[in-house]
Amino acid sequence: MHPGTSQKRALRMTAERILARRDHGREELRRKLLKRGFEAADIEALISDLEKAGYLDDTRYVESLKRFELGRGHGLNYIGAKLRQRGLRVTRSPDDLRAEVRSLRRFVDKKGWSDRLLTRGPEGARILRFLKGRGYTTAAIGAVLSGPGPEDP
Repeated sequence: MHPGTSQKRALRMTAERILARRDHGREELRRKLLKRGFEAADIEALISDLEKAGYLDDTRYVESLKRFELGRGHGLNYIGAKLRQRGLRVTRSPDDLRAEVRSLRRFVDKKGWSDRLLTRGPEGARILRFLKGRGYTTAAIGAVLSGPGPEDP
């Protein structure tokens, strides 16, 4: 057996174990493998192989993370920060804002907050700060406060 073969096999097994837990972006996987002491050139070759095989796809990962976090009641600002932290480029589409508005409406309904409560006094201001803290954009908050719109399901 070639001396580097066992190292490459260990690298592949480690990468597969990481990806089995959850999807990762290219840069996030690279960082984790470097942290475990694998060689950068070997990591690049493996990442390229994983992408060709469809096991690693940044676009799929970004869309999956967006759906997951919107479902958990987090907004696009939160999601964008999380993606940047993981080394991914953040782009937004009109569909993302519509999905964020739907997510925020579900979140507000789940909390039992009325439209009147959201727009009045100190309690309304506290709730708005809370929503911004969860990463909801000003556009989504404004859309929810203005009532149901044509973009809502």
